[in-house]
Amino acid sequence: MSEFWKQLSNAVFSPRISEEELTEKLQALRQQLPTPVFWLLGKTQSGKTSIIRTLTGRSDAEIGNGFQACTRTARQYEFPTPEDCLIRFLDTRGLGEVDYDPSEDLALFQEQAHVLIVTMKATDHAQHRILAALQEILRARPHWPVIVAQSCLHEGYPNATTEHALPYPYQNTPFPTGLPSDLVRSLLHQRSLFGNLPNADKIQFVPIDFTLSEDGYTPEDYGIDALWDAIETALPMGLRSMIASCHRQQLSDVYSAAAHPHIIAYAVLAGGAGAIPVPLVGTPLVLSIQAKMCHTIASIYGQEMNARRFAEIGSTLGISYALGLGGRELIKLIPVYGSVVSSAYTAAVTYALGKTLSAYFSYALEGCLPEQAVFEQIYQTELKRGREMLSQYLANLLNKPVNTELPALP
Repeated sequence: MSEFWKQLSNAVFSPRISEEELTEKLQALRQQLPTPVFWLLGKTQSGKTSIIRTLTGRSDAEIGNGFQACTRTARQYEFPTPEDCLIRFLDTRGLGEVDYDPSEDLALFQEQAHVLIVTMKATDHAQHRILAALQEILRARPHWPVIVAQSCLHEGYPNATTEHALPYPYQNTPFPTGLPSDLVRSLLHQRSLFGNLPNADKIQFVPIDFTLSEDGYTPEDYGIDALWDAIETALPMGLRSMIASCHRQQLSDVYSAAAHPHIIAYAVLAGGAGAIPVPLVGTPLVLSIQAKMCHTIASIYGQEMNARRFAEIGSTLGISYALGLGGRELIKLIPVYGSVVSSAYTAAVTYALGKTLSAYFSYALEGCLPEQAVFEQIYQTELKRGREMLSQYLANLLNKPVNTELPALP
């Protein structure tokens, strides 16, 4: 078994960092790498849950069970879990029904990255309470980006047989001819309601219609590309590739799909630990994070992670990570860019490790483990994908530029 697997085995079974100390260090890391918050403002039944469902790929039931109260007037949904959180959705409750004071929610989330997503049914013009709440929020934070999701477009169609206009025609105004005239008038009237808000010219409007299969509309995620474009404009962190990858599993089994967002979350944490600028200081913490990831993946697959099994995994995968760890530490010695590159590389290595372990367990459950070369290829492919996917995200969290001209890493 390679030197890396021995180090990781020690981190799994004889950790240098106690569970209590690791918890404290991870909490400190999460504070340094604040989770992006999508603050959803809108009436009940205006499409907030459908946006979360479509962006994350979770079912309505999973989202409903995952919501947790966080203030008197708001609840939050953390994706994929509170422990391994990549995105936090804040849902204000009762808007449009009672007066809402956003001060408590502002105090809780003001230090974190935000995108305000206002949801309103495309045919609903009674939005004065929503606008009043938004006015109050923007008075405190005038530069927070705002996306208005004009939802449930089909409710403005002339009849139940009207289909979505394809290709998606709502990117720019004036809208093209041929769209339902009543719907167009309603969309434009809603947009006029925002004219007196701070930075009104920067508000992005995105008509969407996120439905279920039984509703009979195709595609069910109508406008999803436009919504992601708006999100990436408002918060350019590469979130789309990270979250969308949760829907595109190379190994199409439920275990791999369940493990994937956890792997990304651990990779982000490891990347944060990898940004520690002093060589070798971050290594025990990185190994501890990777060890927790191993336990999580094994648990998802219903596998016991004992020393014998771990030795078998290391022997079967046969990937030499020792050079990778050494390379990561040497990268920290590069002036200015060292810790930034180290962060991205550590995250990518952790991501590739997680995906390779996930592949191992998937094959093991099927009873047909392939040769080492297959796992080597999976690791190299996922290492490249991890660097592409996580570099921009971590650079934004660390407030450092991505340097694409640095030499290739070992």
